[in-house]
Amino acid sequence: MTGSSDAPAALEGLRVVEVAEGVAAPYCAKLLADLGAEVIKVEPPGLGDACRDVGPFYHDEPSPDSGLLFSFLNTSKLGVTLDVESAFGRDLLGRIVGEADVLLVGGELAEIESRGLGPAAWRAWHPRLVCAYVTPFGLEGQRAGWRGGELVAFQMAGVGLVTPRERLSNQELPPLKAGGNQALMVAGLTAAVATLHALFARDATGEGQLVDVSEVEPLASFQFLNVARWAYAGYPGDHGYGEGSRRVHCRDGDVSFLLFTGQDQQWQAFRDLIGNPEWAACYDRLPAGRGPEVDAFWARLNAWAGGYTKEEVYRKAQALRVPLFPENDIAEAVESDQVRARGFVQEMPLASGATARAPVAPYAFAETPARFRRPAPALGRDNRAVFCDRLGLSEEELRRAYDAGLV
Repeated sequence: MTGSSDAPAALEGLRVVEVAEGVAAPYCAKLLADLGAEVIKVEPPGLGDACRDVGPFYHDEPSPDSGLLFSFLNTSKLGVTLDVESAFGRDLLGRIVGEADVLLVGGELAEIESRGLGPAAWRAWHPRLVCAYVTPFGLEGQRAGWRGGELVAFQMAGVGLVTPRERLSNQELPPLKAGGNQALMVAGLTAAVATLHALFARDATGEGQLVDVSEVEPLASFQFLNVARWAYAGYPGDHGYGEGSRRVHCRDGDVSFLLFTGQDQQWQAFRDLIGNPEWAACYDRLPAGRGPEVDAFWARLNAWAGGYTKEEVYRKAQALRVPLFPENDIAEAVESDQVRARGFVQEMPLASGATARAPVAPYAFAETPARFRRPAPALGRDNRAVFCDRLGLSEEELRRAYDAGLV
């Protein structure tokens, strides 16, 4: 998908107000904005979203508008600054939300409630409003008030226990976390899908909806197989992946197996892949665990793989229907012919007028593609357009609000 500027927008006419910082909720709003929704991002005056201070920065020059993470998470949005805890700010926020279809709120529950952003009052005042909340543990339950974040969500979802696969039940190794903000990004994507479902429900019933997304639960839902094992067999899970999942080292990098060697045909195909050496006849499946025999097996397998490139092993495995895949670095992941053909990585506009390459969206629409419609807003960029041109504040009223630190 090219993301042409004259392509129609899937969510044209949808109005969203975002009161959130960080990763999860802003990513939700970004997905909607890149599909054509009008998203007004409301930030605190002065400092703005804390994510503005997170690197890397364009050309390693830190500024509130040059952070690449913030720039990515907030493409296509309008941006205003507003003290929502003041009477002036609450009034303006209410007027913006009164014209909106969706109010998206992120953060910790105690802060949300202390700022008067909880769902009860909004839903009573604006019955057709979809109120979407993205919090560490959700709006209900014994842990609803707990603090969270990427590390907390990743570990409490049960994913850290099995990362990486080489742990193989070694209880001495500490839990690890995958790079980046995978748990929070999954939460944001889940919130975007849930919000669209809520809009369908609103259109069907005429009533607004409450969307309650915990940062932990979306990633935990990916553990469905382990949850089933626990529910039906009482298996609590263990460190690392078990039989059939292991990395081997090729000449130019690594490949990983995902081999269900309880199936005879897969084990035979694997032996055919490595040339049916005599030493492999001593095994009827990939050995798991630790010990001299296991170490000897993997040493021999690595010696075999070291004679090939990742691509050579991958193609050989494909031909024999052995489930094996290369482990790509970032350049290999985003520069492949397949990725280029799909237009997944495009030039993202920055507030400075420069561009940086970034992924557009984790899906492709044939007729209404997602695209970067405008750069992430410089701090307070659209205050005049929203507060004066839309809501009717005078230039003098806006100036006084600036001087008082209200916008």
